Amino acid sequence: MAKKMVVNCGTCDARNVMEETLQAYEAVAVNAGTVLVTPESRVLLDRYGVALNCGSVVELPKDAKLSTVNGSAQIKATDKLEEKTYLMLNGSLEIGPGSREVLKQYVGITVNGSVLHPESLSGALGQLKVNGSMDVYPDEAIVLKRSAVIDRVFALRAKNKLYWSARRMIFVDSQLDVQKLADKGARFASREVILAESMAERLIDCIDEKAELLIVPDGTAVLLDDVELDELTVKKYGTKLYIIGDVKVTKEAGAVLSQLEYLNVRGDISVAADWRDTLLARLTEHSGELKVMKGTLLTGKLSARITKALLEQAEEGICVDGCVNVTLDADVPCALILDRLVISGCVNVCCTPEQEGTVSLVSEGVAHISTGKKEEAGRIGGMFRDIFGTAKDLLDTKVVNTGEYVL
Repeated sequence: MAKKMVVNCGTCDARNVMEETLQAYEAVAVNAGTVLVTPESRVLLDRYGVALNCGSVVELPKDAKLSTVNGSAQIKATDKLEEKTYLMLNGSLEIGPGSREVLKQYVGITVNGSVLHPESLSGALGQLKVNGSMDVYPDEAIVLKRSAVIDRVFALRAKNKLYWSARRMIFVDSQLDVQKLADKGARFASREVILAESMAERLIDCIDEKAELLIVPDGTAVLLDDVELDELTVKKYGTKLYIIGDVKVTKEAGAVLSQLEYLNVRGDISVAADWRDTLLARLTEHSGELKVMKGTLLTGKLSARITKALLEQAEEGICVDGCVNVTLDADVPCALILDRLVISGCVNVCCTPEQEGTVSLVSEGVAHISTGKKEEAGRIGGMFRDIFGTAKDLLDTKVVNTGEYVL
């Protein structure tokens, strides 16, 4: 029988652990996000020296039901719980108006993600623990998406109501009848509101005073994602762009910059060196970092190998961007690396110990530089020994890997 036990899980329910179970092992270790205990089981775990490596320890009654949800969930005023319940949610939770009595039926709620609830419940969430964000909306409001687009179709269905969005509202649809919105009595509240210039004056009285107003030229398209700026982008969205995300401009596609009339970027911009000046001339506003990529671009690859011949042929240099694993051949001189290589946003770069210092100089946003040094291998081996012990220890250890485990 195994002498040791290691449990790796998201949630470990140790409320009903038996003394006989702990007596059967020389050592027990639990690696978990959350461990559930009772006052009695906590004493038992301490007595037998159980190692708890966890984000939190939650004390619950023995008979409480554990409900685990991965994704999204709602708590509504009409809900009825048949028994005491502890809710563990990995995702988003929306709590509806009038849910105060329903919330009292939960012995606890932990949310790893986001929570949305009305203002009237702010004092009724004592059992709620949130590892993430919490948004509060007015009780009378109609809740829209976090980034809500108010367009022509929306205006047709609008009512004399307050509309609320957690992050932003966007009013740029050229066919939107803003006068119809105002006549219907629609009001809007959000953290920020993006408005086409011609709509601003007519809509200003309908927008909550706390909202940050961002006015853009008529005909501007608002893009809520990372963008590789090329001919297809302009053909699809036009020559006036407000981009909330990172932008990449390659050497091959840079000519499209000359077509732009308006460019506002809330994110980082990576641009080929040949097009840097053109970009700056066209850039209306920018709130992130500007990265100049020289020479040939290698991007988004699972693995990329940099050879001496490759760098020698690339007279304008090579930029390796957003790759998972980058390997440099041992014969690539440090002088050539320094002169012709840029590494950005990659997960791991593998090189020789002699190349390491130079690779560090040409790298930005790299998670790890590995050299294969003996001492590095020793550290890695030591890490595995700390977790699993020696090979003999591993054979004597029961290892459990699961999402939920009842100890």
